[in-house]
Amino acid sequence: MNERSWQALQEHGVTEASALRLDFFYVALNEGAAEQLRAFLQDETDYAVQVNSSSGGLLRKKNWTVTGQTQPTGVSLDILNDWVGWMVAAGFERDCEFDGWGAQAE
Repeated sequence: MNERSWQALQEHGVTEASALRLDFFYVALNEGAAEQLRAFLQDETDYAVQVNSSSGGLLRKKNWTVTGQTQPTGVSLDILNDWVGWMVAAGFERDCEFDGWGAQAE
């Protein structure tokens, strides 16, 4: 998916010299996992990170997500591939599933 996303960004004028903020999304197994990932990302990066919960209703459990945003940075397809790999591993090690990313041009 990174290749298609990078191509779409380029079609909208993004180059390797463009500064992008990358938004990211995780689904967490539970609150503890979400908080562990939030703490790890805040310790290891300069990303803005938050834990969110949504009620599943009266008989369903809460859903936990971790969302955030990087600082503006230059990216390329290789950088995106490396970053996504690192983000997937960071979540996996803390019972969270990396659910995707989006980008905002500066």
